[in-house]
Amino acid sequence: MLTSSPHVVVDTRQKQLRALNQEHRGTLEALNHAEASIVRARKLNDINYHRRRRAILANGHDDAAE
Repeated sequence: MLTSSPHVVVDTRQKQLRALNQEHRGTLEALNHAEASIVRARKLNDINYHRRRRAILANGHDDAAE
């Protein structure tokens, strides 16, 4: 019966772990970019909301709604 040497098994596991780490890193990077986009969109929405709210309070109406 032929068996793999411990050295070959360790090398295979290390390669698998490196591949897993690279895959995980790529996914995490994409998720971080998506999260940053969501944060930016929420911030812009909040800025727009407060700008329009101030306009309503100052003028009694919303100029953007006309």
